[in-house]
Amino acid sequence: MLTNAKIYTSHYGAHGADTLHPQYEVRGSHIYSTIYNPAGRKPLPDYEIRGTKVYTTMHHPDGRQAHPWFEIRGNELHTTMHHPNGRSDMAVFHMR
Repeated sequence: MLTNAKIYTSHYGAHGADTLHPQYEVRGSHIYSTIYNPAGRKPLPDYEIRGTKVYTTMHHPDGRQAHPWFEIRGNELHTTMHHPNGRSDMAVFHMR
């Protein structure tokens, strides 16, 4: 896993999504939104990485959740069954 990576949406060219710029950045075990995220840059992390699972933090708009929303597979983030949009076999984000 990349501990200082940028996270880009995997939906290249998706309507309303800025796919050329990173939506998030990984710093250590936390994920922060960037200025290119629709919600804007925030000083506190939205997500926390624990192993290969990604959990929301209390700073996330939906608050801290007990179950992981994403699973890291290689350099990709996939939603889990606990994500509001459900589980997906296709990556929703790429890290580099």
